[in-house]
Amino acid sequence: MKRTTKILAVLASFGFVLTLAAPILAAQLKSAGTVKTALRLLVQVSNDFKRQIANKNFARVPHEYMEYTEAADALRSAIKDEPTDFKAKVETRLKAAVAAAKTVSDMSGNTTDADKLAAEHAKAVTAMNSVFDLFPADLRPDPNAPPPGRGAKKN
Repeated sequence: MKRTTKILAVLASFGFVLTLAAPILAAQLKSAGTVKTALRLLVQVSNDFKRQIANKNFARVPHEYMEYTEAADALRSAIKDEPTDFKAKVETRLKAAVAAAKTVSDMSGNTTDADKLAAEHAKAVTAMNSVFDLFPADLRPDPNAPPPGRGAKKN
């Protein structure tokens, strides 16, 4: 019985160490630059959603959704060589973010209430941020930074 307890303790410790190592493994992405670009694209398109809603340009929102799906595909492509469990976590959260963006897009054809659309967009941003949480902080974009070419600082 004592031996079984020791074995279980060792296995539990090993599992705990692996759990702690998961964020470190994520920090060592094979295509960090490509991932950073894809994450930045998601933020830029999300900000475009927000601008279109604020300007009450509802007819443009479905186009933003199309661009959002393209940015999501870019992220999928950027992580294609990463470990399967990491890709699965990203995919689950990314699907939720894309679904939330689709809801905003679909609503834009049925309502002209900018407040309702903005509230739904806020849910989509929350879903998008849950995707970002899976990546190291240095790869996450600043959601308030202007897109390149629109007043952004150049290195």
